[in-house]
Amino acid sequence: MRQYSIAIVSIENDLHALTIHKGLAHYTDVDCIIIESDRICGKAAVNWSNGGKGLECKVLTKGGKEIAVRDLDVIWWRRVGLSQKIPSNVIDPVHIDVINNECSVAMLGMLLSEFRGTWINHPLHTQIAQNKLVQLRAAESAGFRVPQTLVSQDVTAIKQFCEGLDYRVVVKPLVGTQQAPLFTTMATPEHLACEDSVALCPTMYQEYIAGHRHIRAQCFGDAVYSVMIESEDLDWRADLDVPFTVFDLTEEVKARLQKVLELLELKMGIVDLKLSEDGEPVWFEINPQGQFLFVEALSGLDLTSAFADFLYREARCSNREERSLPVSSP
Repeated sequence: MRQYSIAIVSIENDLHALTIHKGLAHYTDVDCIIIESDRICGKAAVNWSNGGKGLECKVLTKGGKEIAVRDLDVIWWRRVGLSQKIPSNVIDPVHIDVINNECSVAMLGMLLSEFRGTWINHPLHTQIAQNKLVQLRAAESAGFRVPQTLVSQDVTAIKQFCEGLDYRVVVKPLVGTQQAPLFTTMATPEHLACEDSVALCPTMYQEYIAGHRHIRAQCFGDAVYSVMIESEDLDWRADLDVPFTVFDLTEEVKARLQKVLELLELKMGIVDLKLSEDGEPVWFEINPQGQFLFVEALSGLDLTSAFADFLYREARCSNREERSLPVSSP
């Protein structure tokens, strides 16, 4: 029986990685492994060669097993880019920076150059799709209504934009920081009065969309699993003690979501929409590797099984063997 090999690249003890790893255990023809992207330091975790005798491009998995990269059918590129777990005796900031950089680049380079299966999602496509400006253009092209948006640090332009919308404008970060949560807030004249602060970096200013019905759509391949979050808060993430109910989007809206994935060259994505007061779904953003287990816990929607099945189907459709064949001369 053909055995399919799925790798989850994430950080140590990532709940999503561990949960989906367990979910895939139900498939008898799947071997699922976890590669801890922040545990490369201090281990023989990366081995890459362009032809050294007896050397094969392998990666060390959680549990200490070596896996040949070319044997993988699917890589779920879940969480990467975080700092390595570095021994406490290494304290020089330069040394720490070198270790983090070398580990990250070696892992990524090995997988990009040797892997022949299916990415969920490809690292380069993920990086591009995370850009909110790129997302907005893709959503527009797919037929979604998107809020009027300005990304700027030009105080004059920002004031003109806000005044044009009677200050019914929200302000949100383009990326933010891992050091602290930055929630969406309303822009005010008082905020813009701090001109030196406003001019420090570009920020996203966006038309406020009235309403309390937020949609979280989990797009796994050609399947869409959505919930409605009823919250009066501007940013519902600040208080999760609100109703989360399963909500079925129309086929037309699902088709638009699929078009966004296609335009951004993604296999999956977690999308935030909001229903306007007249019921029109308005685009907010997509996270190529968004969290979904909290949605499962709060709504009862079985996203673990849905995502495990999605990875399994992608593994069965993978053409790893064909991609590994040498190109014939004409």
